[in-house]
Amino acid sequence: MLIRVYSIADGTLSIEEFRGLSEVTEQTLDRGCWVDIEGFGETDLSNAGERLQLDPLTIEDISTGKQRIKVEEYPGYVYAVCKGVSGTDEQKFNYSVDEISLILKQSLVVTFQSGKSEIISRAVKAIKNRVSTIKDSSILSTMAMHLIYDYSVDSFYDALSNIESWLISTGDEAIDVNSMKASDLQGLKGIMGIITKAKREMSELRTMLTQHRDVMSLAERGSIRYVSVDMMAQFRDVYDHTFQLIETLDSYMLRTSDIRDLYFTLRAAFTDNVLRLLTIVATIFLPLSFLTGFYGMNFTTGFDQPGSSSSYGFYALTAGMIVLSTILFITFRKKGWT
Repeated sequence: MLIRVYSIADGTLSIEEFRGLSEVTEQTLDRGCWVDIEGFGETDLSNAGERLQLDPLTIEDISTGKQRIKVEEYPGYVYAVCKGVSGTDEQKFNYSVDEISLILKQSLVVTFQSGKSEIISRAVKAIKNRVSTIKDSSILSTMAMHLIYDYSVDSFYDALSNIESWLISTGDEAIDVNSMKASDLQGLKGIMGIITKAKREMSELRTMLTQHRDVMSLAERGSIRYVSVDMMAQFRDVYDHTFQLIETLDSYMLRTSDIRDLYFTLRAAFTDNVLRLLTIVATIFLPLSFLTGFYGMNFTTGFDQPGSSSSYGFYALTAGMIVLSTILFITFRKKGWT
C-alpha cells in the first residue's frame, strides 16, 4: 500500500508519501489535505476504517468494489464513488472501468484506488497548475473531489469518440452490397454480434453517466455535506457535461439501431434480387419444358403431332422455343424485372 498526502503549504503543493495511514499525524489531517491510498488490502482497509472512523458498510463497499456511482452520508463523513472509462477499442468495443472511492470530511478527502489511476494522476497535475489560486487547504478537499469527478466524466469523451469511429466503419460495412453473399451467414452473425455488444455496452455507459449526473446534481445545488459553496459553478459545469454526453450517447444508440435495420433491409433486398433472377429463369424454362415434354410423349397410330411427319419439324420447334424465350426475356426486361 502507498499513501500520498497532498497539502498546501506556503503557496505550493506539498506531497508526502507513507506506507501506512498510522504514519500520518492527526495534525496533518486536521489542517486540511488530500490523502490518496493506492493498492490497499483487507488489513489496510480495516486499519484505515479504524483511523478514519468509517462505518463497516463503507469498508465493505470499498473492499468489494463494483459499486454504483453514488453519494452516501454517514455520521461524520460522506462516502462517494465515481467511475471513469479507459482502454476503449473501436474494433473489439471493449473498455475498462476505473473506480475510485472517496471519503469526504471537513477539509479532508481520502481517495481509495485499487491500482494506479490515470484520473488521480490528472487531478494531481491540475492541482499543481492551480495551486496559486488555492487560498487555503480547507478548499483543497472540495477541489480534489471536483477534479476527480470532472476527469472521470471527461474520460467518457474518448469512449464516445471511439464509438463514433466504430459507427462510421460499421455503417460503411453494412451498406456494402457488393460484399454480400446469399450464403454468408457467418458475416451476418459477426455484424449482428458486434452490434448487439455495442448496444449493451453503450447502455452500460449511459447508466454510469446517468449516475454521474445525479451526483453532480446534488453537488451543484450544495446538497452534499462538506462541499464548499465556492465550487458550485465548477460542479455545475461537470453536470452540464454529463447531459451532453448522455444526449450524444442516446443519438449513437439510435444510429446503431438504424445501422442494424438498414443491414437487414439491404440483405432482404439482396436476397429478393437473387430470388427474382431465379424465378425469371424458371419462368422462361417453364414453357420450354412443356414443349419438350409434349413432343417427348408417345401416341397411338392415327394422331400426329404438328411437324412430326416433316424433316424440318425439329428445327421449327427449336426456333419456336428460341423465339418464345426471347419474347419472355424482352417482356420481363420492359417491366423492369431483370
